[in-house]
Formats: sequence, structure tokens, C-alpha cells
Amino acid sequence: QHFAGLEWLRGEWEQTVDGVRVRKGKLPALKIEPGNSLKAKLDLKYAGSGEQFLTFHFYQRRATLWAPAGHEVGWEQFPVTESPRPAAKKNHAKTQPPVPEIQAEETADAFTLRVAGVRAVLEKSTGALAEFGSDRNLILVGPRLNVWRAATDNDGLKLWTDRPWEKQKPLARWLALGLDRVQYSLDGVRLIQTKKPLPVIEVVQWASGRGVWDDFRHIQRYALLPSGELRVENMVRLGKGITDIPRVGVELALVPELEQLEWFGRGPWDNYSDRKAAAMVGRYRSTVTEQYVPYIMPQEHGHKTDVRRLTLSDEEGSGLSVEGAPTFEFSARHFTAGDLFAATHTAELKPRPEVILSLDHAQRGLGTGSCGPDTLEQYRLLKRTYRFTYTLKLI
Repeated sequence: QHFAGLEWLRGEWEQTVDGVRVRKGKLPALKIEPGNSLKAKLDLKYAGSGEQFLTFHFYQRRATLWAPAGHEVGWEQFPVTESPRPAAKKNHAKTQPPVPEIQAEETADAFTLRVAGVRAVLEKSTGALAEFGSDRNLILVGPRLNVWRAATDNDGLKLWTDRPWEKQKPLARWLALGLDRVQYSLDGVRLIQTKKPLPVIEVVQWASGRGVWDDFRHIQRYALLPSGELRVENMVRLGKGITDIPRVGVELALVPELEQLEWFGRGPWDNYSDRKAAAMVGRYRSTVTEQYVPYIMPQEHGHKTDVRRLTLSDEEGSGLSVEGAPTFEFSARHFTAGDLFAATHTAELKPRPEVILSLDHAQRGLGTGSCGPDTLEQYRLLKRTYRFTYTLKLI
């Protein structure tokens, strides 16, 4: 707009608190010549708590050769409050209700945490979270370390990995490290905190795709809260020679009924650390099936960043929610990364019935490596140690 005014647009604004709109309005007529500006007073609503955003939308007033009247030309979103922080849980009652006691049980095969009808069971032989639920178990495969993604064309062309120019790309290095075939070795499962303030079960595992068992060390600490929520603290340490990997997070398999998806974060389309400016922070609804993107060459897709929380539920609204501390990244699909990487065409893919949920602390940016520069350094995973926490809750 260096040489034309803004008369052809109309502007609107909205104020949201925790993703819910609390106020909206229209901007005055945009009679603004090139290089000039307009001051506008907004009727904002004071909200003492919650994460607040102010978003502006600009639409065409009349049809043009390239778009109909009402087409959204652009938008901009501004955070009104600070970066997201875990919500403080307050109880304003004069008399605090008694806090339920967390029961920790140990058998020859498992550790079990219980409170108010909710149970979490961790197997001693595998370290896996085998159960989390009340009247039914929602977990098919519990969270385990995930450092692999179905390589994008920018990471490297998986059918041409033997070509000289492809050997310089990230995919060739990842395959040499065996990241596409990571195996797990359990170090131990133990109750490290018996009573106060909460019983904590620690699971320590080593992981490698090339038989070098100090490539990855993953510590998970499970604590069942009096509210029935399961808090999972994670520490991932990378071994010698392991750096600039695809992702750091965990992957779970959930029961097939949890098809309905909602999240509060960036959306509605795919977004990554270096590819998210066009994805607005808000509340979105979809299904797990609808997350699939049919790239002719199957590859990574459906990823979301800056997510505060998500829910996966059945048609009756029952299911599982995940909350970040303060944010996380995720994808929910009917395919594993292995399924996508093994296929060379959409016709070879067969959706799994279960829900494959990836909860990521971070994922490497996409870059433009298929025909341009690789991912910028600030969007790569170059640290040796990563720590992240998330909370699972039954709904």
C-alpha cells in the first residue's frame, strides 16, 4: 500500500480471553492516504485474568477481479497479556475442603496410583503407562520418547538418499544415526517419593537406533494430583554426536473412539516453529481424520505449535485433555511417522484405527531445503538437554 489508500477495505476487531471472544467492533472508515495513519478508540472489556489477544481483520468492501466482496485480505493479532503461563487454581472458600490422599500401590508387575476413582498404572517390565482412566482405559500405548518425523522433502528426498547432493541434507544424517528405527532399553521403574507432597514414579529409559545406548536418556516422572490429573515431567538428554534432530517429545496411542479434536493454540492449518506467522492463536475444532494432508509423497503433516491445551473425545464428549506448562506442540493422526516414511504414495497408506498422538516439546523447523537454504539455526534443535511437562486429564 505504498501508492494507494485503504478506502477499499473495512476493518473489524475482536478481543478474546483464553480463546473466547468477549468483545468485538468495527474500525472507522479507512480513509487513509499512502504514508498516513488513523487513530481509533476501541471499546475494550477489562478482564482481570486469562490470556488476552486483540485481533484486527481487514476485508474487501467490493468485489475485485481476484476476490469477492468480503474477502479477508489480512489480519494481525496482538497479545494483550504476557506469554501464556499455567493457570493458577484458586479456591476462594473460607474453609478448604480436605485434599484426597493419593494411594500408591506396588505389585510384582506394576505400580498403581489412585485417587477419587482415577488410576494410573505403570508396568515394571516396560516402564509404559499401561492404564489411565476411571471406568475405562484410554491408553493403548503409553508415552515414549519420540525423536523422529516422517521426513519432509525439505529434510531430504527419501527415494534419492544415495545421490551426492542429498548426502548433505539432514535426512541422510538422521538415517545414519538410526533415528527412523529407534529402540528402547529400560533402565528402571521406581517409586522415588512415597507420600508428601505426592507419590512420584520415575521411569528411566535409554534409546538408540544404532545400538549406542547412550544416544538418548529419557526420564519420565509421573505424579497423580488430588484433582485426578496426571502430571508427567520429562527430561531428555542427547548423547555424544547427537544434535540437530527432527523433534523432541513423546508419542502415545489412544483408543479409536477419541476422534473429536479441539485445541487452543495456533491453527487451523499446519504450523511449525519457522512457519507459523499465518496461523492465529485461537480455539479450533476438527477431527483426527481431518488432520491428514494427502501429500503425494507421504511425509510429516498436521503439526500445531504454541498449544495451551487440547482435548480428544468421543461422540458423547468423554475423553482426554492435555495441558501444557505453559505450551507444547502436537499432532493427532491415524498414522505413525513410520507409516508415512515407509510409503512412497498416498495409495500405500492405510489409516490405523487408533489415535496416534504426538506431544512435542519442540520440532525442527521446515526450512526450504528441497530447493533452497536449510532451516535457520534458531529453528533447529541444538541443545543437549530438554525438559518439558504436560498434564493429562480425564473429561
